[in-house]
Parts: sequence; C-alpha cells; structure tokens
Amino acid sequence: MASNPGLLSRKSFASCKHKLSIASVFAACLRFFFLWFAHAAASTSAIDKSSPHHGFAELPRSVLLEIDRIKKEAYSHREATPEAIATWRKILDLDPANLEARVVGGWSMILSQHGDHDHGITLLEEAFDPTKVREVIDRRMPQTLFVAATIGRYRSQRGEYAKARKFTEMALELSKGHPMVPRGSSTPDGDVCLQMQLATMFDYFPESMDAADIAIERMNAHADRLLAHEGWAVNEKFLTSSFPGAASDPAVHCLLPLFSLSFYYRADVAEVASKNYELARRGWPALSTTAEHVKKYDAEEEHGCINRKIRLAVVAGVMKEGHSNSESFGGMLSRLDRDIFDVTYVFLPEQGDTRIASFTRTHAQDKVRIFSKLETEMANGAWTTRIGKEIASWEMDIIFYFELTMSSWVRRLGMQRLAPVQANSIGHPITSGIHRSVMQYYISWGAAELPIEESQKHYTEELKLLPSDIVYQYYEPRILPGSRSRADGMSFGHISLRDFHVPTDKNVYLCMQKPFKFHPEVDELLCGIMQKDPDSWLILHRESANQEVFVNRLVNKGCDLSRITFLEAQPHHRLLALYRDSTVILDSYPAGGDTTTREVLEMGKALVTLPARLLGGRWTEGYMTTIGLEKQTMERLVASTPEQYVDLAVKLGTDKIMRDEVEADIRSKVRNLFHREEAVAAWQEMFLEISPYQLCGNCGNFTIDSCTASSA
Repeated sequence: MASNPGLLSRKSFASCKHKLSIASVFAACLRFFFLWFAHAAASTSAIDKSSPHHGFAELPRSVLLEIDRIKKEAYSHREATPEAIATWRKILDLDPANLEARVVGGWSMILSQHGDHDHGITLLEEAFDPTKVREVIDRRMPQTLFVAATIGRYRSQRGEYAKARKFTEMALELSKGHPMVPRGSSTPDGDVCLQMQLATMFDYFPESMDAADIAIERMNAHADRLLAHEGWAVNEKFLTSSFPGAASDPAVHCLLPLFSLSFYYRADVAEVASKNYELARRGWPALSTTAEHVKKYDAEEEHGCINRKIRLAVVAGVMKEGHSNSESFGGMLSRLDRDIFDVTYVFLPEQGDTRIASFTRTHAQDKVRIFSKLETEMANGAWTTRIGKEIASWEMDIIFYFELTMSSWVRRLGMQRLAPVQANSIGHPITSGIHRSVMQYYISWGAAELPIEESQKHYTEELKLLPSDIVYQYYEPRILPGSRSRADGMSFGHISLRDFHVPTDKNVYLCMQKPFKFHPEVDELLCGIMQKDPDSWLILHRESANQEVFVNRLVNKGCDLSRITFLEAQPHHRLLALYRDSTVILDSYPAGGDTTTREVLEMGKALVTLPARLLGGRWTEGYMTTIGLEKQTMERLVASTPEQYVDLAVKLGTDKIMRDEVEADIRSKVRNLFHREEAVAAWQEMFLEISPYQLCGNCGNFTIDSCTASSA
C-alpha cells in the first residue's frame, strides 16, 4: 500500500471512473475509495477505531462487527436502490458518526429517483462537520470536489445562499489542479462551471443590505475574473458525467437564474445582466447565431415598404392560463389588428405544463407553436438552437419577448438573432443584458419609469416608452359578481379574518407579496408601522427556505412577533378576502406590486406605496396616477421617504374617516383601469414604430406616419 493516500486515491478513482457508466460511477467509486481507505487506515494507524474522536463514544466490538456485516450487505445491492439506502440507514442508526454511511448513503439518496434528496444532501454536508463524524471527509480525495459541488448546487436551487456559497467556493478551490477537471474547462481560478455558478449566485434572501451589496460585489468579481481569461469552454461531457443533474441541461446547471436581479435595487442592474449574458455567450458560443434572412436584411442599404402583414412572433415561457403575464398581455395581444399583423405565439413551457392561455386562440388565423425539450437533447446547453432554426425559417419581422428573464429556455432563445427586430418587455421588469445588436428594444411604460435620461441606464436595450398618461394594458376585472374570484372561480364572501386566526379588533396591515420581494429595505417600514401603531397587526407571506432569516431581520428592526401572522401562499379567493378585510394594504419595497396592486384597487382598498428607482417598484404609483385618483388621495397613498411611508400607513390605519374618503375615491375611479382600447392602440403604434419595414398604405384602422410610406 502506498504511503500517500491522496495520490493513490486519485489514481484509483480515475481508473475506476473509466470503467463505469455515468449512473453508477460515483457510488461505485466511493465504495472503492472507502474499502481502500479502511485498509490504508489499518495499515498506517491513521485511524484508531478503538479510540473516540471529537468526543464520540467508543463503539462496542459487537456493534462494529454488526456494522461490518451490514456494510457488506449495502455494497451487495445496486447503488441508489431503496435496499442499498435502507442498509446505510441501519448503519447510521447504530453509529450516527459513521463517515462512510453518510457519504455513500447520502450520495445514493440523491441519485435515487425515490430517495430523500434533502436528507441525502444533509448527510453529505455533515461529512464535513467534525461534530457529526469521527473523521471528516478528506479534501485531498478527488471525490470530495464532486460532493462539495453537488451540495452547493442543491442549496442554490433551494435558495439557501450561505450554504450554497460555502460549498461552491470549497469545490472551486478543490478544482484547481484537480486530476479529473479537463484543462480547457478551467482557468487558474478553477473549474469554469463552478466559477459561473458563483458569478450568478444571488443572495436569494439577504440578511441585510450590506449582505445584499456584498453578494453583488462577489458575483461581479467572479464574472470579471472568468471573463478576463480567453480560451476556456464548458466541457459538457465532463460536466454531465460527473455532477448529478447537470446532464439534463448544462447551461441551467452552470448559469443560475437572473430572476433575482429584479429585486436588487441598489445594484447596477444593466452591468450585472450584461455580464450574465457574456458568460452564457462565452460558455455556449452556438447561441450567438443570426438567421439568414436577418443577414440579408442587414446587408440591404435601404428597406422599402411592404404589401403584406408584419410578421410578429410572441415568445414566452409563462403563457399559461391565469398567469399574471397572460393576464397583462393577453387582452392587448388578442386585440391587435390582424389586417396589420400576422401573429404567431411561441410557448416554451420550461415547467412542463403545455396548456397555453386561451387568448392565443382568439383568432383562427393566428399560429400557435409549443416547443419542449427532446429526450435526445441531454448534455447540450445550446439545445435551444434547434428551436431557433425553426423560428428562423418563418422569417419573422419582429420577435416580441414579454418576459425574457423568467425562463432559461426563453433567455437562450433570445440570445439568437432570429428576426431583424427583437424586443424585450415588462413581463419581468428587468433588462435582459443581451447586447443591443441582438435584442434592440425594451418596451416599458412611461408612467412607471424615471425620466428617460435616467431610466435608460437600467437597460442594455434601447428603452422605448408607452405613453405615461394611459393605463398601458387592456385589463379585465379579476373579481366576478357575487364576490367570486375569476382566477379560481371560488366565492370569498363567507371568509373572514377569523379563518386566518387574525384578531378582528386590531388595525390589520397586510403585505402578501411573494417573499422574494421582501428585501431588507422593507424591514424598517414594517416594523416602523408596528412601533407607531400599538394596535397594529401585521400579515405577511411566509418565506419557505429562509423564514428564520426573515424573522431575525424583523426582530432586529424592532417588530413584535406576537402581532405578526405569517401565511403560506393562499388560493386566489382567500387572498381577495384578506384584501377586503384588512385595514390597510402595504405595497412591498423596493420591488412593488403589479397584478396585486390592480386587485387591491379593484377591491377599493387603501394601498400605501413608496416608489423606487427601478420599473418594478413604480407600478403602483403609475396605476394610481393613470386611473385619475384625486391629488389629495395620491398624497395620502404615495410616500417619498421610508418615514413618510410609515406615517401614511398609520394615519390610514388609525383614521377611519380619512380611510373611507380614500377608498371612496378609489372605488369611483377603478373602472378606468379596465378595457382600455387606447392601450391596444399604443402597443400597435409601438410595434409599427419598431418594425423593420413600413407598410405601403394605411394600417387598417390606424393611420399614422409609419404606415403611410409610399412604395420604394
């Protein structure tokens, strides 16, 4: 037996890996590792089983013999089977500090289709904890890289930032000079996929604003270091054969979602999004493609008018019935003039539900295409080029992405230039980061943006604004006669605060926005209200993965937890009952409400807001302004500072006469929120303005300059 356990293990593991299938490589090689490790330990006295380690009690000889017997049984089973997992659990019952059972058993659990993945990851984590095992896992062993990386990726998927960063950084350090990491897929800083993860790893629920700022600084630093190197690439063969889950989609495994950027209001969002795009472009060069008809268009010096309809493709990953984006865009898209536009809907259901929203079936001539990932497209992060080629064959004039940063599939499609003009929009209120030569425009709403000279800085695309004096979409009411929800068809008239175990003799302040909008800036607002109104009761949305962090933040800001009710996500009709019976509705900050704001206004309820600098924090003021609320009402609802937000909320909560006046004004004006034909006209003019071609003659019912050009 060689005297260097680490070196021998590396050679043995590499040899073992080449002989095994992807599905079984890790568990089987870990078996080889532990069998060898036990023999090496016995030969060198590196481990003395007769002596307790880290305070663990000595095991009786009878127990050790039983463990050895069960271990042989465990290795007689196929890896990741229920039988194998059950035997490792038996060993842990006898010896909770057993390293081998934690690592091999934990890994079997995460590989199993029916295993307890969360428990498996916990067991792997505890293999690094000297208070949980007699001997922690040896970081010199090649296997440790894959264990640490798997823990990090799993925790990032769960939104558990501290653990995700800890283990991903550990894995990155272990990857430097690792014998199994291909040279072309690493830089002096380590494996490029792990660097990508750290460069795109948001603190999903930061403990403080300082923590949020530091997270962005770390991301930018990792991105800058990786982008500074040339000649690297993502080795998908290595990645998908070594890391659980990577084979399904290597790009998703390496590049974490950009979604959380829309809640980082102190960050340079355009810079962060742009670096995210550059990482994807460098990692998967095949995504940087241009359709042949687009090349032809670019080569033409002049473009004459056309005597056909403008070909408009609408692409989304969340075009489902009832989704907030279907609710926002469906009314407008279904009312565009079909004498002007030839419309094709493209749905990429990343979550697997292929049921498309009914608005896409309004016109028989509209085309609907639903694309899914094929089983043959494993281990290929650029697989969306297959969809891109088909869309390119349609020779579209405009491709309109109304929520480009909500789906990794759609985002990668948007990186391909498949039409002369491509535009992103406000289905998710953040820039794509894609270079303007590929994604030319971001279509937003003037009423919810800062002045153009300031707001343009937030986008890599050219910012185009819909008029600020109109409601920008064609909305339908979401509340039906008889106090019923249109979303789920259920009545809410019989539901009261008692059904939520909330006292009815308090001033109830409600904020049921999704918890990811609860960045630390909002804590002082919520707790300030509680401190200023001793009769207040707060209702908040429970945070699933980071509830403890949320509670600690609120306590640190002086909130009284005995007067807070945390609720899980509610069915829509129950949510409407909460709006109706709460005293004051609180807009989240800095990312505010959109669909929720419209629902609250439709209920005629007082809603306090503090507009922020980015689009997602300005919807509420925009709606209140464009439906025509009185100046005094606006002054009672729209704050300009955190302190004023608290004051306005408490005044409304404690002064029923003022609250009644505000709610009466809202009820009298809310009808202006719905069925706005001018919104359809504004979008139609916007599409005509950005169209690569002008139409010869009049544009149906719309006669504007861009439609009346004579034939070239």
